[in-house]
Amino acid sequence: MTYCQLRDGVYRALRHYTQDQPPTCHVDSITALIRRRVLIDWAGLDGLPCA
Repeated sequence: MTYCQLRDGVYRALRHYTQDQPPTCHVDSITALIRRRVLIDWAGLDGLPCA
């Protein structure tokens, strides 16, 4: 998967769960964490209604 494909997937997921335009900085930071294989604690993301 390319960086652009991953970033697009992150963008689409955030948009789906927040029902709003996700800030570019959030998309970029989550994408970078995934690329570095950092475990993301989704429960700590207060803005996501699915958390």
